[in-house]
Amino acid sequence: MILTDNYNVEIDEVELWEQYYATRDIQIRNQIIEKYSYLVKIIALKLRGIYQQYGDVDDIVNEGIIALMDVVEKYDITKNTKFETYASIRIKGSIIDYVRKQDWIPRKVKSDYKNIKDAEDKLTNSLGRTPKDDEVAKYLKMDMKDYNQIVNNAFGTSILSFEELIGEANLTETEMSIGYDLPEEEIELKELHKVLIDSVNKLGEKEKLVISLYYKEDLKLKEIADILNISNSRVSQIHTSALQKLEKNIMDYQNDIIEKDKR
Repeated sequence: MILTDNYNVEIDEVELWEQYYATRDIQIRNQIIEKYSYLVKIIALKLRGIYQQYGDVDDIVNEGIIALMDVVEKYDITKNTKFETYASIRIKGSIIDYVRKQDWIPRKVKSDYKNIKDAEDKLTNSLGRTPKDDEVAKYLKMDMKDYNQIVNNAFGTSILSFEELIGEANLTETEMSIGYDLPEEEIELKELHKVLIDSVNKLGEKEKLVISLYYKEDLKLKEIADILNISNSRVSQIHTSALQKLEKNIMDYQNDIIEKDKR
């Protein structure tokens, strides 16, 4: 039950939505936003890995609240989709788009890593094989410590980590108890988990191996490079490519849900 300041009476959630749907009253809308603001906080915390190094959590929450306001205004109560499910997808998408637009990855990180990739390509052509890390560093007249630092920085700049992708498909018990307590939401979450697993299985062999060694076996970048007999830089490239493919499949699935709800 929800206590409204305007009418000083208790009304249930359905009636609150019906009143807003009929009147578009701003104060009723604000009550709905306040009720569901916890979704923004949960999603902001789940995605903290993509902004915590450069961005401020308050900015992320504010962006999420703006998205929540838009969702409340556009939500169609005649549809069968639970509001929490619909809102969570839209809020997450809005935050990720916001982070992408900020381009928080320092230009120097991008520039330095591009120099390494260019050097690696040139050496591959001249040597007829993938160069070793020390060969790339020597070609660039770069200290190995600096070389490894650049590669490690680039390795951590993927917009979503695998843990966060997993988080999309596996809610904690707390989250389940707060807003995902109906069978239909559990079915959707299981389907999302299946999409992620299928996406991993569709990756190339080296991409699957890098993902497995890094996230399942908890190996370091250099250890993976030694096992695969490739450079650290190449491992970083494979890792980034794999995460981008997984992220695209997850986002495509979630966008499909939104489009179906509009019909």
